Amino acid sequence: MVLMKKLISLFSLIVILVGCSSTETPEQVKEELPQIVTGAFPIAWLSSQLAGDCAVVNDLTPAGGDVHDLELTPAQTAAIIDADLIISVSGFQISFDDAVANTTADVLDLLPLIDPILGETHSHNHSGETDHDHEGETDHEKISGEESLDPHFWLDPNRAITAANLIKEVINTLSDDCATETSDNYQSLVQNLTQIDVDYRDELSQCQSKTMVVSHEAFGYLAKAYDLEQIAVAGLDPESEPSAARISEIIAIAKEKKVSAVFTEDNANPAVADILAKELKVGVLVLNPIELKPASLDYLTEMQQNLLNLSQGLGCR
Repeated sequence: MVLMKKLISLFSLIVILVGCSSTETPEQVKEELPQIVTGAFPIAWLSSQLAGDCAVVNDLTPAGGDVHDLELTPAQTAAIIDADLIISVSGFQISFDDAVANTTADVLDLLPLIDPILGETHSHNHSGETDHDHEGETDHEKISGEESLDPHFWLDPNRAITAANLIKEVINTLSDDCATETSDNYQSLVQNLTQIDVDYRDELSQCQSKTMVVSHEAFGYLAKAYDLEQIAVAGLDPESEPSAARISEIIAIAKEKKVSAVFTEDNANPAVADILAKELKVGVLVLNPIELKPASLDYLTEMQQNLLNLSQGLGCR
């Protein structure tokens, strides 16, 4: 009888403990995990692929938002302050950079560590200038602007692998669970990114054209990786408006290069792409800079769709 009472008491204690633990909501469980904050989808995607269930990754740019001109809410600013780890791409989002500068959290700035390239910020053409003002300049120089580091490294899968390794090393330090999980996840991620690189090299090796006319200068890393040329309507900031002179220059260069398509973006104003396509007598295709959270929620899917459209637009075998 005494033994039976002890067993009943033990069983009751187990039931109470299980009951207490089960009252924790999924949100409460998430709050107890390490918090990783970033401001752009590709960085959040890489981080999530590596962290798995060992940490919570917060992408502060909402779907359909303006990634370049991100305006942080008080709650998002608080999330940055309370983060265990912040992963940034300096110069990509000024408000994010400003908030990060005022936090004591650990920060990983990827841009200086991935062998960055230069991109142009705005048109070199100013109102009132004539062709005489640009005598002696090359075609590229005529449509050039001030230069700064290009943040769009994720469009080169090999640089994405470099970033993944850097992210893995810092996530490893967040907890023992993360140290175990990221090592396994990293191998799978590298395999997927390597396959994307192989697919691009194979598909883009034999194309009728090597020149991409694009909405804004987001594709420099992709062009460098696969021996392509980028002619951009706008600079690194997609909101900059091209002048009539710039559009005329792009048309002239595109005709000389015999481009076979104009590439635009889902969120871009279609007017300029339509003008270029009409003048060049070519079609318009979408090329996604993968800055914002896409409908697929998957970087690999977007990279494959970009490859399909590049192959079609450049007349690849």
